[in-house]
Amino acid sequence: MNFTTYTRIAQALAALGLSLLGASVVSCASGGSAAVPPPSDPTATVVSFLAAVQEGDLARMAQLWGGSSGLTADRIDATEAEQRLTVISIYLEHEEYTIVSGTVNPTILLQPGERLVQVRLTRRGCQPVVPFTLAPYQGGWLIRDIKLADAGNPARVCQGVP
Repeated sequence: MNFTTYTRIAQALAALGLSLLGASVVSCASGGSAAVPPPSDPTATVVSFLAAVQEGDLARMAQLWGGSSGLTADRIDATEAEQRLTVISIYLEHEEYTIVSGTVNPTILLQPGERLVQVRLTRRGCQPVVPFTLAPYQGGWLIRDIKLADAGNPARVCQGVP
């Protein structure tokens, strides 16, 4: 068990109060000069999002998170966006990952035009497959949903691992 992981989870779930990072997450995501168009390929969006997770770049994560109507960070409070992205980043921490092709998860309901990208994360001996649902937006793709429950609890060692 990792004390740092527990600390990060506690910080993510605690009320963050005044936060300059939250304001920067929303300002970068909502079309400021740092805004970048979403990638034109669903897999490229997931790859960019996971790179931002590894770098701890919540602002970049916010630019890739939304749906066909736009960025999520444009529709919610800055503090809430920061909290959600922090929790997402904790659950998606990984040593490496693989994009999984093949069988589509039948439990995932896609809206017309959406795509599913499944990712096998490697984290402390665990290899959960996490589905990402992507929605088209302005000629590119945004991550509409991530089945974080499939990633497993980041504070626990997975079953079968000593």
